[in-house]
Amino acid sequence: MHTFEQFIHESRQLHRQRVSFILCAGIIVFLLFSLLDSFLWPVHFQELLHDRIVAVAICTILLVVNGYDRALRLSLVIGFSGYLTVGIVILLSVFRLGGLASHYYIGLIIAIALYTALAPLTVGQTLVSGLSLAFLYAFSIWLAEEPLSGAQGMLLFNNLFFIVCFVLIAATQSWTDTVARSREYQLRASENRAAEVLAHQADKLEKEVQRRFEAQKVSENQYQALYQAIADDVVLLTPEGEVRQANSSYIRNFSNGPLRPGALFLDIVCQEDRPAMRDALADLVATGKALTHLRLTLVSIQGQAIETEISGALLRRGESILGAQLVIRDITVRNILEGRLIASLRKVRQTENATIMALAKLSEYRDITPGHHLERIREYCVTLASELARRHQFAATLTPAYIQNLYQAAILHDIGKVAVSDDILAKTGRLTRWEEEELRNHTLSGGDVIKAMEQEAMGSGFLSLAKNIAYFHHERWDGKGYPYGLQQTEIPLEARIMALADAYEEWTAALDPDNRLPHEQASGAIVRNSGHQFDPIIVDAFVVLGETFDRIRHEMAEPA
Repeated sequence: MHTFEQFIHESRQLHRQRVSFILCAGIIVFLLFSLLDSFLWPVHFQELLHDRIVAVAICTILLVVNGYDRALRLSLVIGFSGYLTVGIVILLSVFRLGGLASHYYIGLIIAIALYTALAPLTVGQTLVSGLSLAFLYAFSIWLAEEPLSGAQGMLLFNNLFFIVCFVLIAATQSWTDTVARSREYQLRASENRAAEVLAHQADKLEKEVQRRFEAQKVSENQYQALYQAIADDVVLLTPEGEVRQANSSYIRNFSNGPLRPGALFLDIVCQEDRPAMRDALADLVATGKALTHLRLTLVSIQGQAIETEISGALLRRGESILGAQLVIRDITVRNILEGRLIASLRKVRQTENATIMALAKLSEYRDITPGHHLERIREYCVTLASELARRHQFAATLTPAYIQNLYQAAILHDIGKVAVSDDILAKTGRLTRWEEEELRNHTLSGGDVIKAMEQEAMGSGFLSLAKNIAYFHHERWDGKGYPYGLQQTEIPLEARIMALADAYEEWTAALDPDNRLPHEQASGAIVRNSGHQFDPIIVDAFVVLGETFDRIRHEMAEPA
């Protein structure tokens, strides 16, 4: 129900209760009036008593009707009817006892006070009820005393003045009472809403506590089942290393029957590993940092040495330490499998490297190059990359994995030359424009071949680098290279590294001894082309590695 409607409903309930009191009070007042009449107006007592009896009868009937008004529809009408009944009877008394000269008009004030003080009326209802009696009083006097003399008019004005003043006072009291009841209702409504919210929250909290309690019970049961069923050995140690609790797997492997009080975990650790276990447990208790990948050799109840990997965590409750829980995994079989896997991977890597080298040699057999050309190129690239990796701007890119991939990728830089005709590759004189164009297309052919290989290999790291090197190792820093005319950092880093290494190799290892440059002249040419043909930062790294490049050149020189 809406708040305003609730307030109106409560006001009607209060009105119904108060009307019963008003009618009972009216009956009592008339009985008292009858007693007063017997002393003051014995001559008129009979006719006044008749009026009083009629009024009491009407009030009694209204009282009964009000009692049956369960729907609260008639309380205002009943109360006002009783009020008018009392007022009219009092006006009859005034009329019988001298009209304007009678002091019975004070009974009207009593009736107004009785009705407006007890009934929960609004300001409008109070004014209407009070002024209606004042009007009836004035009308009855006008009928009884017509025409009114000047003194009678002043007396009527005096009596009406007091009645109206009292009505205004009653209206003020009704206003304050209505405001007070409204505020009191709003406070109760707010309190009830707050109580409902609190009750709802309390109910939710109770249900949540119950749900969590049930969930905790289920979780504990599941934990116990998991604790016992887990394949690994699980053991709970005190900070001193005493075995407090263990699962069935641990008991089966390392305990001869149920756990005995005072059993130490160190008793099953081989002699050589006991210091490491003591230090690990002490560090776990002191720092609370989880224990991971601790490898120890334990001795089973059959006396068999078992290689294990141990992980552990500190269990706390508040500030107190419950113990250290260790998970023990037998890695004997895993160690054997790891060894086999490493050997297999090493063999695969060797086969892969041999295949890549054979593929790279394919281009060399068609293009006349020095015998150790690929090996030197590979070393030059890796040496440059390792030096650049020490610099902060390349540290995140030039990881060990990147350098290893570069080591494999570098030797495929000219694989596209297998698509160039033998006449062009063997030609010693100046190439025609068309021949020059076909030769330059070896970058596109090589990049396309490796790109196709990369798609088949599903994200191979070294093939991605090899593709970029094949496509872009003839691009220049100043944008005057080919095939796309890329410039500066548009050129992939691996291609920029290869560009310098390939140039150094070409200048220092030319097939014709007359065209070979010594290390110093080749280095000078590279420095002069810094910012033009080569990345200045890579040139700086080359300058630092000058002696290393010269040493690689001598160590991998062609046999005499």
